[in-house]
Amino acid sequence: MPIAIPEELVQQFRAVALERLDRVETSWAAILGTLDESAAVLLHRELHTLKGESKMLGFSDVNLVCHKLEDMLEVARGRGYAVDEDFDLAVNMAIRFMGMLVRKKVGAQLSGIDLPGFIKQIDSILAELKPETKARTTTGPMQPLKLAAATLKVPPAVRDRLAPIAVDSFIEYAAARGLRRDRLRLSWHGLRDLIGIHRAVVGPGQLAKHKAGGEVLARELGKRVEIIFEVGTAEATAEVLGAIDTAVLHLVRNAIDHGIETPDERLKSGKSPVGVIRVHCGAQGDELVATVSDDGRGVSMDEVRARAIDMRLIAPSETDISERWFDIVCQPGFTTRSEASDVSGRGVGLDAVRVGILDVGGVVSATTTTGRGTAWKITIPVPRMTFEGYVVRAPSVPFPLVIDSTWKLTDAGDGAPVIDLGHRLGLSEDRLKDPARYFTRDGKTIGIVTDRQPQTASVRRLLITPDPAVAEVVVLEAVEGLLLHLDRLNV
Repeated sequence: MPIAIPEELVQQFRAVALERLDRVETSWAAILGTLDESAAVLLHRELHTLKGESKMLGFSDVNLVCHKLEDMLEVARGRGYAVDEDFDLAVNMAIRFMGMLVRKKVGAQLSGIDLPGFIKQIDSILAELKPETKARTTTGPMQPLKLAAATLKVPPAVRDRLAPIAVDSFIEYAAARGLRRDRLRLSWHGLRDLIGIHRAVVGPGQLAKHKAGGEVLARELGKRVEIIFEVGTAEATAEVLGAIDTAVLHLVRNAIDHGIETPDERLKSGKSPVGVIRVHCGAQGDELVATVSDDGRGVSMDEVRARAIDMRLIAPSETDISERWFDIVCQPGFTTRSEASDVSGRGVGLDAVRVGILDVGGVVSATTTTGRGTAWKITIPVPRMTFEGYVVRAPSVPFPLVIDSTWKLTDAGDGAPVIDLGHRLGLSEDRLKDPARYFTRDGKTIGIVTDRQPQTASVRRLLITPDPAVAEVVVLEAVEGLLLHLDRLNV
């Protein structure tokens, strides 16, 4: 009896799948226009992830078209993307078909769509093309693509460069009046929405959705598996949530397909016929840590070594890969399967895991023991999203200023330097003779010009700026203000 997928998970899949298809379509156009290799990596990764998600959520027709489209893209890559209009049309039709299939109800039929006929058309196109045709790029057929740069909408390096500009934009907007303020609001809001923090909560609801799909996949492969989720609630960014979600999807699928043995194999090995996969995720200090482990057969070093030699990733003389197997299996295009199926064999899943986690500043590691299983560990630094701070009102500054509560308010300055923040921000003349309040940390004391006693408040981060920027935009009680990094001030 099929396992029922909760309707809310189906709706969530539809929304995410349509976003993925939009990125696939955009990436395909970029590849044909500019041979952008990072777009090629993103396209393959998004499509492979969509194939896995559709398989686990019961969208078998979407999974089928994904699999066929992957076949087409393999051929296109081998030809250096030198494809004709008919090939391009077939790719775009496949993307559009998947969009329609994602939107339809599970089990329903779409009138006017001959899906079997379209699949035959793809097969006929593939039969006519030969991947050994001379390529337009230096990549060549059967060579793994290089790791992409960040796959976020705005790469971290670009965000770091734009963040100080966004702070300046906020200051100009927040200090302006009248029509000028209205004009500047659009600039500030545009930058804020582009590079600001998109908050999310990593919790059981987001990750445990892979349980039902994993059990369905195991049954289709003739295996029995228990998937245990031990997931705490942690605040993170939307990018981190997306990276963790994609990683769990691929690692659970990989464990079922490659790690967990069939019931007969497990019984012969003295194990329970039911394999166990554990997914743990939670905050540990300033990091989000996730692990996916199984009690399966473990990674075969002999198989990995043989495949690595075939792909010229290592020399035939290298007999011990025990220290390198992790890097090898995460290489783009690496797989121990001789043929691709609708589950695996493309060499994309583990690459997608590692690159996705690297893109959000995290690291991935793994351990494996023959006959006992494999464990993957993901560690991602997560900035504090909400914290306590002191709210300071400075002369001529029309918005609140915040000082992190790691600085302590003190009664006397004892000759410590005093800063007029209004003057530092370019909003007023120097008023150092006005009253000041003092803050101290790690033996350093700084005075801030203000005629009011600072008050504590809960502060939410909105825009993170890297060192040496002295301020970032925050929100307190629905009002935007600036968080000041006193340790970065030149005093």
